[in-house]
Amino acid sequence: MTAQTPPPPLMICLSPSDPTGGGGIQSDLLTGASMGCHVLSVLTGLTVQDSAGLEDSRPINSDWIDDQARCLLEDMPVRAMKVGGLFTTEAVSVVAELSADYSALPLVLHLGADPPETPDAETEDGAEDVLAATIELLVPQSKLVVVDRQRLSQWLHDGVLISDTEGAESDAEDAVQMLLALGAERVLTTGLHEPGEQVVNHLYGADEPTVAYPWPRLPGNYRGAGSTLSTAVAALLSHGLDIQDAVAEAQDYTWQALSAGFRPGMGRMLPDRFFWARKAAAEAAEAAAAGLDAETED
Repeated sequence: MTAQTPPPPLMICLSPSDPTGGGGIQSDLLTGASMGCHVLSVLTGLTVQDSAGLEDSRPINSDWIDDQARCLLEDMPVRAMKVGGLFTTEAVSVVAELSADYSALPLVLHLGADPPETPDAETEDGAEDVLAATIELLVPQSKLVVVDRQRLSQWLHDGVLISDTEGAESDAEDAVQMLLALGAERVLTTGLHEPGEQVVNHLYGADEPTVAYPWPRLPGNYRGAGSTLSTAVAALLSHGLDIQDAVAEAQDYTWQALSAGFRPGMGRMLPDRFFWARKAAAEAAEAAAAGLDAETED
């Protein structure tokens, strides 16, 4: 008898649909599968969009979000949870209660992911209301918050984040300290939209030194970088890595996926989450062609 291959670890992702596959639940599925996980998917909204941008969105009823998730969590042994875009405050409240009920699962929160551009007709929740609810209810439960550094500064200026931290080096640093004070275990800020030849990400913990991760800046405008990064961290946590190793390895994976990115339409570039498979296929084809040439010469 041969030893049976162990099943892939299970992770659960709560995100809206993105028909392009650049972000949203499709990005979660691609990233998780590429990293050897089986992704359980909970749809939080529907969108009409292409590679150039979002045209329209519709939230999924919060009860349906809750039912989707609990049906899966009660049936299968999940190892990590990733939360992406939520479109209503009711949805945020439901996901917060869900996370509290399954508090043993490490929660990776992609803060500011795919916010609604217009209020929902029934709830009249705007993006700022949803963001404020997410910060209040989900940040305190998060093992890791992944957020764009420029957005943090903007939220502080807009009054969405209110902090009285003294001596912070920048608005973003001030906002990070607020997230940590609220209860987030760690915060990973991404520097994609900051100037410079390098993109510098930073990992913060309440009682730990800040770790900087410089990456060569890639040309082009990408869709789905933050979604790929946050899902990759959750996938690696599902495999049993500790948070520091998961954050470091997830950044390397994301950078490689972006460096192998492609532009399928008239808008932004998309990451190639299966860059390693395409590279292996190309190498195999090259080796096969070389073998055929050798046989021909013989």
